[in-house]
Amino acid sequence: MKIILSRSLLLLFILTFPVFAQTREPVYHSAHSILFEIIEDGVISNKHVSLDLDANDVNGTIWAECRITIITTNNNEKQIETNNYYTSTEQSTIRNLVIDPDKVSFDMIPYPLAPDRPLKLVATRIDKTPLYNVQVVGLWPDLLTNKKSIQIEWNQSGSKKRRDQG
Repeated sequence: MKIILSRSLLLLFILTFPVFAQTREPVYHSAHSILFEIIEDGVISNKHVSLDLDANDVNGTIWAECRITIITTNNNEKQIETNNYYTSTEQSTIRNLVIDPDKVSFDMIPYPLAPDRPLKLVATRIDKTPLYNVQVVGLWPDLLTNKKSIQIEWNQSGSKKRRDQG
């Protein structure tokens, strides 16, 4: 009786195992040189952003990284200054990562010396192409008053559709 029951359980396991062991299709998101204007409390600032984004979900392992270049224009001195930042799930500067076939979203802390200034990024693939509409927003405490909050928005420049270059 035990042998029959054991064989029956083994057969049941073999028949149902493929249902539990199914793997999902890998999901890859890659968008490069996406340009933004930075808007602070509704006013366009003298800063722009270039963003490179990569996010993957392969066999249930998800990760993401962003390479960010802040471009500051000083018209009075006729200078341009650039600052580079890197965020990733590996460094825990990207959190709450959600990857779908047509969308990726997460919270990121792009400035290592300002962990209280996170940004929310949502990148939506346009019509199953390598083009993305990317929205980035944040609500930060004002450094001078600490009572008021400043709304930060990265407004995608030029065409909303940026081609994947990488």
